[in-house]
Amino acid sequence: MRKRGFPRQRIRTEEGQLELVTGLFFLLFLGILLCGILQLDVFRASAAYLEDALAASNLASAVIDVEEYGISHTIRIRDPWKAYEIYQYALRGNLNLNEEWECPAKGLIGGKVTVLDYTVYNVQEGQVEIYRYNENGQLDFSVGTMGNVYAPDGQLIENTSIYSELTCPVRGILGVEVQAHMGKLADIAENE
Repeated sequence: MRKRGFPRQRIRTEEGQLELVTGLFFLLFLGILLCGILQLDVFRASAAYLEDALAASNLASAVIDVEEYGISHTIRIRDPWKAYEIYQYALRGNLNLNEEWECPAKGLIGGKVTVLDYTVYNVQEGQVEIYRYNENGQLDFSVGTMGNVYAPDGQLIENTSIYSELTCPVRGILGVEVQAHMGKLADIAENE
């Protein structure tokens, strides 16, 4: 390659050019990293917001039969349909939803909230009565034996409990939108 007709060319660079390109690369990398961290924080805040609202709404709907408790010390939800109505009202208030089940401020919830599952587990004398309302509000009733009934999140049902599950879109930065899915079991146990 070293022929006299083709002398080796010298590449001329100005001083500091390499440092400038390296600095811009690191600045771009830092910007992408900060966007990713901000995106994760938005999702984490939405998850905490939804979990708190679910827990509060489940507990709001856990209106027990006081007369039954006074007679037999059995914690039981007398009217699961009334409990479901209370849950819907409490969830709309806790998440600040309008009549169409959407959040007017699209900060943490980016669209319509859908209740996928609302289940009341009444435990009495070794039996578990299961009242499950699906996303259309239709009731499915079944009975199981204590020790063999598990909530959809995998927890064993030992006391009267309420489980609910919802889904909604969550918008992040740069137009990223994901479907959030959250479920929570509220165990109604007597403190001894």
